[in-house]
Amino acid sequence: MSHSLLLTGATGNTGQVIAEELKRRLIPFAAMVHSERRKAQLAAAGIESVMGDFDNPESMERALEGVEKAYLVCTPDEKLVQRETAFINAAKKAGVQLIVKCSALLAGPTAETQNLRSHGVVEEALIKSGIAYTILRPTGYMQTFTLFGWDMIQKAGVISMPAGDGRMAMVDVRDVATVAIKALTEPGHTGKAYDITGAEAFNLYEMASDLQKALGHSVTYLPGNEQQLTMVMRVLGVPPTPSEHVIKIFRMQREHRIEMIHTTLQELGITPITYAQFARDLVAGRTGGGNSFQPPDTFMVRLMNAMMPTMMKMQLAFSGAKKTG
Repeated sequence: MSHSLLLTGATGNTGQVIAEELKRRLIPFAAMVHSERRKAQLAAAGIESVMGDFDNPESMERALEGVEKAYLVCTPDEKLVQRETAFINAAKKAGVQLIVKCSALLAGPTAETQNLRSHGVVEEALIKSGIAYTILRPTGYMQTFTLFGWDMIQKAGVISMPAGDGRMAMVDVRDVATVAIKALTEPGHTGKAYDITGAEAFNLYEMASDLQKALGHSVTYLPGNEQQLTMVMRVLGVPPTPSEHVIKIFRMQREHRIEMIHTTLQELGITPITYAQFARDLVAGRTGGGNSFQPPDTFMVRLMNAMMPTMMKMQLAFSGAKKTG
């Protein structure tokens, strides 16, 4: 291993943005990848990588040889605890001095979703490991919440989620990445757990308005229902744990229980990106991050993608909802 800084998740949400910024700053690092396809993908972007698999502790130990600091994030599915605790154990064996872990806002052993409980278990394992740590607990990402419904927003002018009129202080992935880079490259962040939100709590009506202004065409929010979203995620092949998390987070938003705002970004000298700015940047192709989940190429997925825009337009027409603007 030729670099003392190792990133996991370098082709995912936060990891991708962190990798691009470290490269821009000429800070040496390598990314851990589990396949030759990912290795080639990063090589094309000018990023060095090393082979390591979360499901193979020996390969992680090899990837971590000579590493002093590591950024830890992996897919938030049923194997999150197993994989991230295995990484922590391998890091301890390899003598890693600092792990910056990407967790989630409201994480804890008794939290309301399996995803949040799993993050809570990993946080405890990291704290007990004896390795210096910084824990990042971001709220929902603007990129993820927007890009999940991007096809319908563009083709039908509709955003439909079961969020009611509840608000959430979503955060831009780029701001979370900035905190991660600070923790990886600056002193003063060890032993800290940072709760990270944007500076404003907004609902999906306001989200639709900002998207409309950025796109230049009508975008209307139609409050959806849990059953419809559950069906869509099932067709797309979203695993049970993240699917349950999404449904419960929207329920909490609908019940006005996740409207809290934290000032962590401002306290760290970061001006939070607003959703309006994010929408403009998204249209201009400047946001980074995104929905790294790739749905299967099946007949049902293709059929749903072909039919949904027309169905959403019909739903909008019969709903009587007033278009944004």
